Amino acid sequence: MPFTKLLPTSIDLAQNFTFTGTVAGVSGTYVKLEHKNITSTVSSVTFEQKFSATYENYFLHVSHYRPASDNTSIYMRWLSGTNTEFTTTSYNYSCTDYNNTDTNNSFFGSNVAFARLTRGIDTDNTTVGRASFTMNIITPFTTDHPPEYMWHASYRNVTQRPMAVGSGTCNSNTAFTGIKFYQDSGNIDNFTGTLYGIVEWVT
Repeated sequence: MPFTKLLPTSIDLAQNFTFTGTVAGVSGTYVKLEHKNITSTVSSVTFEQKFSATYENYFLHVSHYRPASDNTSIYMRWLSGTNTEFTTTSYNYSCTDYNNTDTNNSFFGSNVAFARLTRGIDTDNTTVGRASFTMNIITPFTTDHPPEYMWHASYRNVTQRPMAVGSGTCNSNTAFTGIKFYQDSGNIDNFTGTLYGIVEWVT
């Protein structure tokens, strides 16, 4: 008598599977390196010892940023070695900043000791007086290519809602290991953000 094997007519796709390996042909995977949720006042926010040879490029997503002082701007600096702040006048950046009344308030820096990400943030309104931004961080640890950074920010300035889009580089072959955010004056009240390493194409 012939043997007949019955095959399933449906597959349960709701099962949970765990994979711990590398998939060839996968590109752009984000690996979470550190999440910060700061709710008390600090002088700065740093992601320390996060850039390394493991990942060439990084992505930072900041969903909530509130300065302690009204009308102050977000600044950033690299960290090198064991969290040493890089203050050399090697930062170059430009930013196009338009608000919701179509007013252009662009700003830039040439061979300065920091990078500026926004204009002054209005903190008078506790509901909307805050900022958010994303940042692509390109080759910060690679010594044969200057690090580059590109950001897109949204925040409240007086009664307007500017959009800031900027990019910059640093004239240095230093292997940077981290990044610092602070205000041009005063402290930071709240910060919620996550830093990711980007997995390149796997063959």
